[in-house]
Amino acid sequence: MGTNETWAVIINLKSGKKNFRRQMLYLFHQLNKAQIAYEHQFTDFAGHAVLIARKFARKGFRNFMVVGGDGTVSEVINGIFSSGADTSNVQLALIPRGTGNDWARFWGLGRDYIHSVAIFIQQKKQLIDIGTIQYRLEDENYTHYFINSVGFGLDAAVVKITHRLKRYLGSHSFMYFIALLTAVFQFKSFRFHMKTKEKEIQDLLFTMNIANGCYSGGGMKQNPDALPYDGIFHAMLVRKPSYRDILTALPLLFNGRIQHHPALENLVTDELELNYHNGGYFEADGIIVNCDPPLTVAVQKNALYMIIP
Repeated sequence: MGTNETWAVIINLKSGKKNFRRQMLYLFHQLNKAQIAYEHQFTDFAGHAVLIARKFARKGFRNFMVVGGDGTVSEVINGIFSSGADTSNVQLALIPRGTGNDWARFWGLGRDYIHSVAIFIQQKKQLIDIGTIQYRLEDENYTHYFINSVGFGLDAAVVKITHRLKRYLGSHSFMYFIALLTAVFQFKSFRFHMKTKEKEIQDLLFTMNIANGCYSGGGMKQNPDALPYDGIFHAMLVRKPSYRDILTALPLLFNGRIQHHPALENLVTDELELNYHNGGYFEADGIIVNCDPPLTVAVQKNALYMIIP
């Protein structure tokens, strides 16, 4: 059987350590039982999944299973699409084991690994989009890929705080909310310039989230209408909120009604240019990426197949 039919199974050892050995033995047993060819490799450090996926892609693999969370999925996507290999007919499957699991949540995949493995065995698939971010750093051009969402301002600051908290508290989904409460009343709006095909804004920016999927930050719905297969992004931005705006908006982040808040602006686009002056970083799928603005965010339509329920 050729590599284009074999599954590359990339496993993040640090994602959800509980019952890990039993779950992996079950996964391998079910793959063997279903006569599904696979090769597997464990990650050893942050960013390792990028290198592993890139290696598999260059060997001709087109099928990738991620055992991990949002960050591992994002690293695998970056490895595949930065490999220079043929990326047509790429398939992606997910066995969720992460902290936030926002990408898995969109597809109805939970911590029940038996259910997730059964879904994989059925091999039902959906063609989906991914996002690209073109930017510069130290006078060199880069492309970063994301599958779920990308955030700027407060959104990125919350992710940065979450990573710091993980060092002391471990990986727990409630840390996103703790980080949000820590940052939201201290973060200050900054100058930005945004341009899309539909509009142009030059003002202050407090936070911005550009979404391919509707969940972020461990279950928050900043862009409730976002779908990863419609060829567009849904984006929300807040310019300079009052304390009252913040207090009234926080509960709406979890019930899907945030887009109706008067402090928010909602956009639908397939490409935008963004420049800002608040340090050079953004977050993509919960990963902090350093950059020198300006940058361009665009949809790569029908980029790969997702194995879904």
